[in-house]
Amino acid sequence: MISSPPKLRDELEVIRGMDDIPLIFDPVTGNYHRITRAGEMVLTYLDGTRTRDDLVVFLSRADQERAGAVSRQIDTFLAALDRSGLLEGSELPDKPQDGSRVRTSMLMPRIILTRSLPRLLEPVAAVLRAVPATLLVLIAALGALAGYTFGFHTLFTAMPPPQDLAGPAFLIATGVMLLYVLMHETAHALVAQILGTPVRGLGVALLFYFMPVAYVDRTDAYRFRGRGGRVALAMAGILSDGWFCALSGAVALNSAGLLRDTAALLLGMQLLMLIVNLNPLMPSDGYTAIEAATGLTNARGRAFALLRHTVRRQELPAHLANLSKVARRGHMAYGLFSMAYVCFLAYAMFHALPVTVDLALSAVGR
Repeated sequence: MISSPPKLRDELEVIRGMDDIPLIFDPVTGNYHRITRAGEMVLTYLDGTRTRDDLVVFLSRADQERAGAVSRQIDTFLAALDRSGLLEGSELPDKPQDGSRVRTSMLMPRIILTRSLPRLLEPVAAVLRAVPATLLVLIAALGALAGYTFGFHTLFTAMPPPQDLAGPAFLIATGVMLLYVLMHETAHALVAQILGTPVRGLGVALLFYFMPVAYVDRTDAYRFRGRGGRVALAMAGILSDGWFCALSGAVALNSAGLLRDTAALLLGMQLLMLIVNLNPLMPSDGYTAIEAATGLTNARGRAFALLRHTVRRQELPAHLANLSKVARRGHMAYGLFSMAYVCFLAYAMFHALPVTVDLALSAVGR
């Protein structure tokens, strides 16, 4: 029920998120609610001193011609706030019980494994905060680049053919890879802790209800507005993977037998993981980094809409027609790169499928 006069709940917080978009944070449910900039302005008047009619008169500047449109907009806005439980007297939406570790969605149920990461990572984060941020990023990036270069050079030049990497090495490498994925997510959590926006939990999601995917809940990353920090947060996992890639390469070069075979398989899995994490067509770490660096949202959708209208020689919609030449060229380049990426990925998967099947069958003795 909407209070009269309408009043925003006192504990709510209005912040700015990516692309400078206004958000309302509800500390009771832990949810963020996106609003327009015009809605943000209206919120300042929802202090319990003005009725709904007072708001219409005030915002329409007593202009009778505008009053009708403003009235409908105010009603829609207040109704949306009420449905979300953001007004005094409105019913709070259902939320998981405190301590619940399982959340479901249409295609990806999630299981929280631990909420203790902020407490565990804070001692390390406190030490790293004392290091200049630029130096910290430079060391992480250069180490990752060197690690990927060394690891993949080892994979393609000093390892036996994939067909020879049979037996238990495949199962062992899969287990170690799960540990690497855990460290990948922990790296995101560590950067979030350094930035003062701790993750809410570490867990496992079941993509399409059967494919396990590790994740950390970075919902509160909205609070950090600096683009550099957001890029670092998005790329933290990829950079940590580069260091572990160097470790796998070093083991592969300095060992033999089962240990070498396991390390070689790990390098192949890490290459696949890098390809997935740089996927420009999914909400991957690479795509998130691009959005954070440019301050844009839905860059992928804009790029493909621009390509589609250009190829069909159709008139561009207003949001695309108003793009600057530089922005338009950037979106076109992004769309073309995405198409080239898909072609490359399809080619690689086609050639790797027989070898992958052979390795899987050999791991179970067939």
